[in-house]
Amino acid sequence: MEQYRVLLADDEEEIRTGISRKIDWTALGFSLVGEAGNGEEALELAEQLRPDVVLTDIKMPFMDGLELCRHLRQSLPGAQLVVFSGFDDFEYARQAVSMGVSEYILKPINAPELTAVLTKLREQLDRQRLERRDMETLRRRDQKGLYSGGTEVAGVHFSVEEPKQPDLILENDGQITPAEQVQRLCAAAMN
Repeated sequence: MEQYRVLLADDEEEIRTGISRKIDWTALGFSLVGEAGNGEEALELAEQLRPDVVLTDIKMPFMDGLELCRHLRQSLPGAQLVVFSGFDDFEYARQAVSMGVSEYILKPINAPELTAVLTKLREQLDRQRLERRDMETLRRRDQKGLYSGGTEVAGVHFSVEEPKQPDLILENDGQITPAEQVQRLCAAAMN
């Protein structure tokens, strides 16, 4: 399976070097595709490289990590954002969470902790990739007419009508995952 792309941003070169060398990226299903020494450089690289995961420090010159996350939420809404900081400051953590940051890690960062975070992110990304693939398969089948006008399976004819108004319950700030939407639409169609 294709590896997920990671961008690392920290103004401290020794931290970037330590993270890049101590993590077994390939074994975890990732590829470190870029490193940046400040937020502006990280934003430029992110727009070029389109990473799946961005690891960023909060305190950096030119553009801090929180501002970087604000920009990335707009330009790469599907990217997983991980913020690390040397400050055990609730306000930083609160702001990071309000931007949909996946993880907030306190420095010093150790390899086992970051490995655990990356493993968790890979599992989430795998689920998202599978949901997108399932949605695409359903779209292709629908385009071929497999769901409209009925179909015959093992001698039994099934007819599925378009639901007039799907009864979807919106969760998580009005958002449901594609998989939940498909499940609910299928359940509505079968009733």
